[in-house]
Amino acid sequence: MAAANKGTTHKILVVDDDLDTLKLVGTTLEKQGFLIVAAKDGQEALEKVAQHTPDLILLDIMMPKMDGYEVTRRLRADPATAGIPIILFTAKAQVDDKVAGLEAGADEYLTKPTHPAELVARVRSILKRPVTSILPPLPGESGGAVIGVIAAKGGQGVSTLAINLAAGLREQFKDATTALADLRPGRGDIGVYLGHPNPDGLISLLKRNPGDIHRQVVERALTEHKTGLKLLLSSIKPTDAGMIEAAEQMATVVRELARIATYCVLDLGEGLPPAKQRALEQCSKVVVVVEPDPHTMQQTKALLEDLNSLGMGKDKILIVMVHRVRSDQALTGAEIQKSLDMEVQAVFTPAPELAFQAARSHQPMTVVDPESFTAQQTLKLVNLFVELANR
Repeated sequence: MAAANKGTTHKILVVDDDLDTLKLVGTTLEKQGFLIVAAKDGQEALEKVAQHTPDLILLDIMMPKMDGYEVTRRLRADPATAGIPIILFTAKAQVDDKVAGLEAGADEYLTKPTHPAELVARVRSILKRPVTSILPPLPGESGGAVIGVIAAKGGQGVSTLAINLAAGLREQFKDATTALADLRPGRGDIGVYLGHPNPDGLISLLKRNPGDIHRQVVERALTEHKTGLKLLLSSIKPTDAGMIEAAEQMATVVRELARIATYCVLDLGEGLPPAKQRALEQCSKVVVVVEPDPHTMQQTKALLEDLNSLGMGKDKILIVMVHRVRSDQALTGAEIQKSLDMEVQAVFTPAPELAFQAARSHQPMTVVDPESFTAQQTLKLVNLFVELANR
């Protein structure tokens, strides 16, 4: 089933042996933007969980081969699946049935028939519950782990994502040093957003000879934000844009940042001039930001081809969608995945009130509201980085 991506890319496994129910529930949730995986019995459900790692399971009880109680018990007994939320969705309405389901480990119990609005509300409520990661920090390949954030064109929310991702890493691993670097000389806006106008930390380094850029010099160029993030900020003066030609200096700066910080997030903006190509050499992972606009897909494909030619294969790239397109003009998550032949790992939807509050307080959105959808998707990315690094 394909999702009409209106607000999330949470993946939901719907399990029911009644095909009419399976289709109705799946369609209802797809219309709300969820990605749906279907299974017809308990054994297939376990197989689909192993294959797709859903964010939530909507599970019938009375099914052939294995009932919902047993599926729930098996999932809860496996550390790899123990944390997946489960909603039992069944015609069994007796109190004893509900007690048995909850004792088996279900998070919610819904009785059929349920109004679609209530079903969607219960699903969203479960998915909004805070999730605490127990995964260890990801190891860097050379010094700290360096994560680049880039898009095929401007205006797609790269800086906002970079800020929130760095804040998410900082929050998740408080004992580690996390750095956020704006690598767009003459076009930097992270400093303005976080309350440090007219910064020149990056420019001061790019003006040096590469041999004069060492750890102590880079440390002096950093600014500390009130969240504890170490910031390497870039000038907003248009005449400084020419400093992007300082490729060797840029490579040295990023190399030293990786020695200073356990985690380093790079705002690469758009485009791949030589200096950004050199910065990419230090990246263990690259987040490519896309928007669900059919007109930008060719540009994104070209960017992915260039990244591949620079040694950044699919194993190092994560696709993240920032949804700022009118729904009637937007591609679905399934269409984007098919077009790029890569899975969309997270979606960030417009949150204008939260964005306003964050900008006014010079804080990341994840700090202003740690339980927001933005914070949840950021945590999902952080955990995914850890998972990929530890494979």
